[in-house]
Parts: sequence; structure tokens; C-alpha cells
Amino acid sequence: MKSPSTVKEIQSLTGKVTALNRFLSKSTDKCRPFFKALKKGQKDKLDEEYEAAFQSLKTYLTSPPLLSKPVPGEDLFVYLAVSNSAVSSALIREELGAQHSIFYTSKALFDAETRYLKLEKFIWALVVSARKLRPYYQAHRVIVMTDFPLRSILHSPDASQ
Repeated sequence: MKSPSTVKEIQSLTGKVTALNRFLSKSTDKCRPFFKALKKGQKDKLDEEYEAAFQSLKTYLTSPPLLSKPVPGEDLFVYLAVSNSAVSSALIREELGAQHSIFYTSKALFDAETRYLKLEKFIWALVVSARKLRPYYQAHRVIVMTDFPLRSILHSPDASQ
């Protein structure tokens, strides 16, 4: 499959990837070069980053991870990830020591959101996750996993100043 070269083809590709968003980890980060190519004045500048992103997406789609269904009442884990251009989360369940994906969320950051502090981006990722995964949050105990010390920051009196 050749990479899309016209605006119509790029729009078609991004639409199809958007439809598969819940099945793809960090889909917003993977599609960032395609969205850049759609901006005015950028469509003639399809560079190596664009081509590399397309090849990477194509490779990823040939072996997508299998999603599993949660067992009622079991603990679920949400892994948060942030980058300069997007916030993402993965809802995971554990079974016999192995982790299985249930759902992925991803949201692009625009304008002022890109200037958030890292802490604010993690909190925003948690808010986005809670909004999109509300049924899971209501039916299960959800444990938030991240490499950022959210608990200590949110519980410290100095963090509110």
C-alpha cells in the first residue's frame, strides 16, 4: 500500500484511524504527521517524518493487540502517558500475572493545552480517561498507574498553592 499523497487520501486515512481509535495505543501521536500535512500550506511538504509515520502505522496495524473483556468486580489499571502533543491512557486488566488491554484513549493537545505543566497534562489525561471510560470506572475499582507521583502531589497541602 502506497502512502497517501493527496489531501483527500490523507483525510480518508485519518478518518479510518479515528474510527479505530479505541483499539490503537497512542493513536493521536501516531497520526500527528498526517494532521500536520492537512494544515494549509503544508500539503506540499510531505517529508520523511510523514513517510516514517505512515510506515510505522502500517506495521502497527498488521499486528494489533487483542482487546479483552473485563470480569465484573475485578480491579482494572489505567496507565497514563503524556507527550508534548497528546495525552493517552490504556485500560488494562490482569489475569494470571499477564496484562490484557481493554480500551485505549487518546486526545490531541491544542494551543494552550500544549503549554500545560507535566503535572497538569497527567491530570488532564486522567480526566479524559474518566470521561471516556465512565462505565468501567463505575463498575470496577480502577488503579491509576503512572511514573509521576500524582498521589503525593494531590494530597499535599503545598500543591494547591
